[in-house]
Amino acid sequence: MTAAPATQPFFFQLYINSERQKTIEILKSPRSLGIKAIFVTVDAPVPGKREADERAAQAVTVRSAISGSESSKDKKGSELGRLMAQYIDKSLTWNDLSWIREASGVPIVLKGVQTADDAKMAVDYGVDAILLSNHGGRLSMASILVLLELRKQCPEVFEKLEVYVDGGFERGSDILKAIALGATAVGIGRPTLYSLVYGQEGVEHLVQILKDELETSMRLCGMTSLDEATPASVNTRDIDHLVASVEQSQDESTEEQW
Repeated sequence: MTAAPATQPFFFQLYINSERQKTIEILKSPRSLGIKAIFVTVDAPVPGKREADERAAQAVTVRSAISGSESSKDKKGSELGRLMAQYIDKSLTWNDLSWIREASGVPIVLKGVQTADDAKMAVDYGVDAILLSNHGGRLSMASILVLLELRKQCPEVFEKLEVYVDGGFERGSDILKAIALGATAVGIGRPTLYSLVYGQEGVEHLVQILKDELETSMRLCGMTSLDEATPASVNTRDIDHLVASVEQSQDESTEEQW
């Protein structure tokens, strides 16, 4: 971070420790390092299906730097994924945002919002942004469906906070579709990791590929600016049936009450 230019923003992803004081101590570092925002992970109270971790050959015992627990191997495979989740606080609530904000002193982004109702709650609690994410496909639904749900059920959210999205985006055309549906920014994970194999040159090459693809997609759609990308630019008919309507959500709530 110290070698990066002053204009380069850095964010800090946070998992809340069940020992809250440890989280408060951790939050002192981002502020001193000039971190621009804290991404509070809210959708992973238990480990997801981390099949790569389960298959991993574990020749030595691995100790968690956070919880101090040691990994082992059982019938479910390697315990690496489960080990990492042992310290996570499963009792996190909306009211916890106040002390997280006070301890960090920087903007708060909720990572892992999955429903329109939670997006509206994020607005009510003064969150600065939300990140729609499925943790690289290891947790729940595809984030693009959540983005579409927000667009259909609570479009006003996009005017009140920033909405980021990640998970499965690999092309510049993917980025354009997400922005057209209201995303402020799109996270690119796996392609970036692959490009790191080739060092700085590899990352620069990846960025150039995405830039070229994005600009080409814009030109093919007759756009000269990303501001011109709107929901009308995207045909979502093939996945519309996967997104519950407001009426469906209300009907399901009524059924649950009975």
